[in-house]
Amino acid sequence: MNALPWGYNMDLSGKTVLITGAAGGLGGALAQVCAGQGANLVLLDRNRRGLGQLSDQLTEQGFVPPGLYPMDLAGAGPDDFAELIETLVSEFGGLYALVHCALDFDSLQPFEQIEPQQWLRSMQVNVNAPWLLSCACLPLLKKQEGGRLIFLLDDLETVTDAYWGAYGTAKAALTGMVKQFHAALGNTRVGVRGIVPGPMRTAFRAKVYHAENPMDQPGPEIAAGKVAHMLTAELSGSDLIVDLST
Repeated sequence: MNALPWGYNMDLSGKTVLITGAAGGLGGALAQVCAGQGANLVLLDRNRRGLGQLSDQLTEQGFVPPGLYPMDLAGAGPDDFAELIETLVSEFGGLYALVHCALDFDSLQPFEQIEPQQWLRSMQVNVNAPWLLSCACLPLLKKQEGGRLIFLLDDLETVTDAYWGAYGTAKAALTGMVKQFHAALGNTRVGVRGIVPGPMRTAFRAKVYHAENPMDQPGPEIAAGKVAHMLTAELSGSDLIVDLST
């Protein structure tokens, strides 16, 4: 296993981790960290080329080739996720952790200028799909000792301000979903966490802060290391929503 520069100790050897939005900045960085700690990866994204490039990078570094699962969450329904579960069982024997990194964001704009289809797509990717996929994965996660269900959130004081539209609305709803999952799974072995990664150098941030110098923000690998740590760390009841920027 590769040593982590942040001083965290973890061992994901033999554990299957499913990452959505794996071809994105944080998702890809998280895949790198988890692969370095021995995880069996299942990488989900609509970007087939991005998944292929990430797989090549991991393989070239000597890691176990990840399982690739191209899927556009905007059009995914219960049957699609049921098929994914069948694949996880047949190819990997189960699932230890699900990390929701996928997101949909178009641009900052007033409510009245948002196209209905754009709104519906954002709500599907940012809220509906995480709910459907989480529910589908729960039977597998419950079989694991210390299984993890992780959601990537955002600073609600920022994204519920003007012009954040469907994305901000969805992140507020997702925060409520995290709290409900946590309450409902309190007597199980599944640990639920919502993680606010904070500012980082990603394509998503570049869409919002056009005038910002990207190099002024840390790379996503810093947050990825901290998120990966949460996959094996002992969880206390007081840190349901973890803000990595503080």
